[in-house]
Amino acid sequence: MKIHATTNIIQFQQAQDASMQYRQVLNKALYVVFEKRASEPQTLRKSKGMTIHVVFSSDHGLCGSFNERIYEYAKEKISTHDRSVLLVIGEQGKKRLETDFTVEESFFIPQTVDGITSSVQQLLSVLDDLRSSRDVKNILLHYNRTTGKTGFKEQTEELFPLDLRKLTKEEAKWEKTSSPVYFISGEKLLSDLLKQYFFITLYRTFCYSLVAENESRIASMTSAKKNIEERIEELETSYKRVRQDSITDEIRDITSGFRNLRKSR
Repeated sequence: MKIHATTNIIQFQQAQDASMQYRQVLNKALYVVFEKRASEPQTLRKSKGMTIHVVFSSDHGLCGSFNERIYEYAKEKISTHDRSVLLVIGEQGKKRLETDFTVEESFFIPQTVDGITSSVQQLLSVLDDLRSSRDVKNILLHYNRTTGKTGFKEQTEELFPLDLRKLTKEEAKWEKTSSPVYFISGEKLLSDLLKQYFFITLYRTFCYSLVAENESRIASMTSAKKNIEERIEELETSYKRVRQDSITDEIRDITSGFRNLRKSR
């Protein structure tokens, strides 16, 4: 299981790095689109509406405090007073959160990099349906992300609405002096880019969570192995002590019997 988790970490980290590079390309493309537009990009934020919370957990246990921590974190972030819709990725998170909230829909965790794409598409389809049928103010992603050798940390990222001004704040640096040009409708290009932006953000979040899950599982197994070794050492020491006491008692019985036998003669 440890080897399997290590293999998963490698493939999910590679997918994570690739998604971050693709995200940089999207940022450059968005900058080009808005550079040609007369109006300045705005944040299309609504003052009213419901919040969609998407919580990333795991399907299986044996991964330390991974699920408990994201459960406690999400429980603090989800307000019971506001109108909220809860979507949960992973059965472990669903079991915990449905004791406190109503889970609108749950999804299984992809076990391979190829499976992440279909999971993201399924999640995007549900989010699109919710945005079409209900008045949605924002969409928040709650997930665990590794912090290096110190473990992982819970994070929240806003998927919707997009702060277009923030996305295009830094000018893209191109290798050539002239910026790229496009020959299709700016609105259509912007729409396609934003769809890709939503996709790659969710894809990257899946990668973050899956890497943290597998690293937590390895840490849990390492800790369990250490505890088992310490317990075995304690049992061996206890066994040797009991065995030595038993041998000592037998020697004393033999010696005492021999002395009594000599006295009787």
